[in-house]
Amino acid sequence: MQISLHKLARTTPAIRSEIQASPLKVKDLARKYGVAVQTIYKWKKRDCVNDLSHARHRSLSSLTREEEEIVKELRGRLELSIDDITEVMNRCINPSLSRSAIYRTLSRLGIGGRRQEADRTMPKRFEETTECGFIHMDVKHLTKLKGKRSYVYVAIDRATRYVYAEILYNLEPNTTAGFIDRFLKDFPHPVKVILSDNGFEWTDRCAGSVKKKPTGNHPVDRLCKHHNVEHRLTKIRPPQTNGMVERFNRRINEAIAKKAKVPDNQGKNTFQSHEQRNLFILQFVDNYNHTRLRCLNYKAPISLIRNNHPKHNTHEGGDPESGYLPGFPLPWE
Repeated sequence: MQISLHKLARTTPAIRSEIQASPLKVKDLARKYGVAVQTIYKWKKRDCVNDLSHARHRSLSSLTREEEEIVKELRGRLELSIDDITEVMNRCINPSLSRSAIYRTLSRLGIGGRRQEADRTMPKRFEETTECGFIHMDVKHLTKLKGKRSYVYVAIDRATRYVYAEILYNLEPNTTAGFIDRFLKDFPHPVKVILSDNGFEWTDRCAGSVKKKPTGNHPVDRLCKHHNVEHRLTKIRPPQTNGMVERFNRRINEAIAKKAKVPDNQGKNTFQSHEQRNLFILQFVDNYNHTRLRCLNYKAPISLIRNNHPKHNTHEGGDPESGYLPGFPLPWE
């Protein structure tokens, strides 16, 4: 076994062994090997001949052991940024913790850098808007369960990041139109624009051959015209133009992937039934709507969507920051 010695070491492992086995007095050994008496005492007391670690026995971190474990979980399991971790720790655990203290803790734990995606390019930022009513919509295909397909229809408001979702079982245009109709009735603000991709459930632009504009006869287009809503389409193929809802769909994937498997189907399934999966996804959407987001200056989407609505500005009862307000049911209630 190779032994690494300190660069300023005055003795070798062989000499240390001789010191430990020698019957001579300490002063005689120090004179013999040309070292200090304290060095002889040190090796006489040790059972090994290796240099010990010079690392601190006590960390000078301002975080307690419990706080370090929480920071580790926030980074490793949730992959939060340092700013988000600092915000969570200051609000919920210890308001005196600084960003630099959390950064040093992450570096010491070896998790200072976030997971990097291969060939990642800087995303194009969306046009900023402060008014509700610009809605990104998409459909996420779920894995077949019990031989049956299902789909998550997602709508997210660009200004407040509020998410509305339904789990349906086909991609028929009339089903999509029904989803939009229910969203328009439940959303507490006037909807001005709906942005979707060019799938057949959203438009007939690509039916037969690709056209510059849809015909206007698709159920979704007819519904939007009826409600005086502009239906915009993304560029064909690239999903980046509708990246806000695409990113949320990826969040759903990540949440499902982290859930423990069930014994059914040799441990390949995450859920035992559609009802169980539907409840998990809708609960995830609900949690997201109640999460303080950095892009919203650490406000929750559900808080912004209510505070910006005149019907609820004077409503008595309820906590607009965290709890549900009376008279404002969630889409799945």
